[in-house]
Parts: sequence; structure tokens; C-alpha cells
Amino acid sequence: MGDIRQHFDEEFKRQTVKHMQESGKTPAEVSKELDIPVSGIRAWRKQFTNTGEKSQLFVDYERLKKLEEMNRELQEENEILKKAMHFFTKNRD
Repeated sequence: MGDIRQHFDEEFKRQTVKHMQESGKTPAEVSKELDIPVSGIRAWRKQFTNTGEKSQLFVDYERLKKLEEMNRELQEENEILKKAMHFFTKNRD
């Protein structure tokens, strides 16, 4: 007798790929956790990271760029405030 074939909905596949990316686990590790063939996990990863959805690495890179820009702006504002503080405290003496 043959093995019974398992069917998984798209949401389950997406969540599995997301879990793998967030945890840093390999497809083999996730395969053992869920008792699903590793070939299926690899196919899901390929399907959901290369088709319209941004990979986690790209999302992290975009976030890093935004945070760097915000940091630069805050540092500039801080320098302006420091200069203003020195200007106003000099005039008090």
C-alpha cells in the first residue's frame, strides 16, 4: 500500500516559511519538527520567497536603511540643540 499524501493550504505553507526564516532553522530541521518531507519545505521556501513576497533579508535591509536615516536626522537635530544651548548659556554670563 502507498503512503497517504498530505495536503496543506497556502496559509500553512506561508507560516511554515515565515517560521523558518524567523527562527533561522534549516528546511531539514523544520521538516523534522513538522514531519513533512524536506523537499516540500524547500519548494515552499522557493515559492514564497521568490514570487511577489519580499524575502526577510530584503525587508530587514529596507528597515535598516530607514533606521539609519532616522538616526542621522536625530544626530543632526541633537547637534543643533547643543549649539543653541551653548549660544544661550554664553549670553547669560
